[in-house]
Amino acid sequence: MAELGLSFGNLAETYHRVRPPYSQELLDWAQEALELGPGARVLDLAAGTGRLTQELRRRFAEVVAIEPEERMRAVHGKALAGSAEAIPLEDASVDAAFVGEAFHWFDPAAAIGELARVLRPRGGLAIISNHWWETNPPLPDKALELLSEPYERSRPLRRPPWDDAFAESPFEPLRYERMDGELTIDTETLLTLYSTTSALATLPAEERDALFARVRPLLAASYRLPLRHELTWTRLA
Repeated sequence: MAELGLSFGNLAETYHRVRPPYSQELLDWAQEALELGPGARVLDLAAGTGRLTQELRRRFAEVVAIEPEERMRAVHGKALAGSAEAIPLEDASVDAAFVGEAFHWFDPAAAIGELARVLRPRGGLAIISNHWWETNPPLPDKALELLSEPYERSRPLRRPPWDDAFAESPFEPLRYERMDGELTIDTETLLTLYSTTSALATLPAEERDALFARVRPLLAASYRLPLRHELTWTRLA
């Protein structure tokens, strides 16, 4: 996983507390599309602090969680050390793999090879993402400029889109589903949520606090966050 993708460990407990929940409807869709019964053994890859693991354990008999960042594992409590590029599981040992908000940090070719190795024949892959940066009302231009500057600095460290890596893989063509939701939160919760993005989590705490001190006076008392829940799924051919 890219170094930037490990920055969430700087704010592991905050990440666990404030990140938006996963869509239950989208998880239902993934379970049905991948034909997973309650007795399935599934992998939560790059499990972070365990937010998705908790949801999967309500659905399946056995969930194996793998996470590379030790501070995220400390909050999770039951995740094994490992990465998408070196999954510490035996061949053909899980019925499906779930990845929550992390696939864009992987080396896609290496991760696809490892996933194909650990999945059983016709095993499934569900990649789940939550998008929540936009607000209603929109943030003032000056606030957006200040908050976006760390992201622009980090852009050279980010991987290119990964979808094309599946084109010549052992998996079927990717399929996509989307559901929408929303949250209403106050200013402090909004800033806390922004602090868990990779670009801001990478900053030293004092630099992040100074940035928020400049942004805070520009903001309204509360905001509505339109949520976009996305599922990308496939199965071994």
